[in-house]
Amino acid sequence: MRSTLLRSTLVRSTSLVVVAALAVLAVVASAAPGVQAQGDDTASSPVEALERELNSTQSELDGVVAELAASTAELAQVDAELAGARDERAGHVADRAAAEAAREEPLAVRRAIALEAYMAGDPFVASLIREIVDAGSSVEGVRERALYSSVVDWADATLAALDAEIDAADDAIAALDERIPELDARRSQLLADQQSLSSRRDALAAEVDDLGRRLAALLRAPLTGLPIERYDPRPVLIVKIDNVGGARPQAGLNQADIVVEERVEGGLTRFAAMFQSTGSDPVGPVRSARTSDVHLFANLGRPLFAYSGANTGVGTMVATSNLVDVGAGSHRDLYVRTRDRRAPHNLFSATTGLWAAAEGSEAVPLFEYREDGEPVAGGARPVQHLDVTYGATSAAFDWNGQGWVRSTDGRAHPDSSGAPVAPANVVVRFTDYVPSPADGRSPEAVVTGSGELWVLTGGQIVVGRWEQPSATAPTRWLTASGEPIRLTPGRTWIVMPNPGDAAAR
Repeated sequence: MRSTLLRSTLVRSTSLVVVAALAVLAVVASAAPGVQAQGDDTASSPVEALERELNSTQSELDGVVAELAASTAELAQVDAELAGARDERAGHVADRAAAEAAREEPLAVRRAIALEAYMAGDPFVASLIREIVDAGSSVEGVRERALYSSVVDWADATLAALDAEIDAADDAIAALDERIPELDARRSQLLADQQSLSSRRDALAAEVDDLGRRLAALLRAPLTGLPIERYDPRPVLIVKIDNVGGARPQAGLNQADIVVEERVEGGLTRFAAMFQSTGSDPVGPVRSARTSDVHLFANLGRPLFAYSGANTGVGTMVATSNLVDVGAGSHRDLYVRTRDRRAPHNLFSATTGLWAAAEGSEAVPLFEYREDGEPVAGGARPVQHLDVTYGATSAAFDWNGQGWVRSTDGRAHPDSSGAPVAPANVVVRFTDYVPSPADGRSPEAVVTGSGELWVLTGGQIVVGRWEQPSATAPTRWLTASGEPIRLTPGRTWIVMPNPGDAAAR
């Protein structure tokens, strides 16, 4: 994401929208089976027509921006030449004035001699001058005559030299008096050109922005399937969030596109909140990483990973994984402890700062989404309630007609603003756990292979299977007959209990 400073400051906000929108189309078109964004019609003529118009307008905008940059550089050069010419002219004027002033001394000598020698009514001086000039070979006469001649010669030579300096200054000033108006005229023309180019640039930028919005209207956010006003190419940001009594209510659960609930030590759970389409300032409380995280998110390209603390084994795995570390250990200034909670449940950050801290890869879609009015397929049946247990922690989700309202350990589970957590979809990925190689007391999720899958969406449940041949391969969410399960556009929770540890009714 590099361009000239001028381009970055003037058109970055619009050109990034365009580039990213086109890029997400490419991602959609080339996505691996089972991991596709909504919109099999992305190759339809409206999108293609918008793409062509967008590319053409963007190219024209790029040309105008380049021309404007060249004009700006030329204007800077003309300004420098103009300033130099004016300084040089001022110098020549000063030199000429100095020469004129210096001319007064020898001119005064010449004038005094002439006046003294020939002034009317003073025959004594005239006689003296004639005696000096006509003196014979006497020593004093020669001296007087030589003195007279040298004074006259000095005055003449000095006047000649000063007159030459004045003539040279006059020539230089005359030349600069021609050059400066030319530079002024060129400067005025460049300013007029820049005004015209700036107007054209702004019009094209507005056109590109409009086209980007229209194209984005045909696209959807990669992790929610919701229509987007403009596409932001920022990567997925994963934040590890605590989930014990002292950590609730958490900040950011309702802003995350996807939340993954994974089992940790003692039958407790921890959240991995995935942000892309929206952010949360603040977010937290932020807690430590587990080896499950490295495997769970290995197929997301290079997402940013925010966490606080890890033992040596986990830290080594994170450092050598695809996860871009924006944790508290490497970016301490992005985290703050609040005074309204007890440590370690009081460490918070902000997605704005975390996104600005590092670069990752563009978001990869995880699910497919239904069109408006499209029914839930795959043998779906109505369901109103889901219970999930992890041991020391339990969770429930109740359908309220629009989303699945979560409760934890038998109590309502709102976020820090008091709003209920009610995602549009709940994906139950039944998961086996094994001891973590970094700490045998810590469970590690087995994410490869396959397992039973329940998808709660639109007030119904679809029973199928998840499949993932390797940690870096896309996860396939399939019906019993092997068709991809399409979710309701919106936010999704993925819960990961052991097989048999969930019930729906």
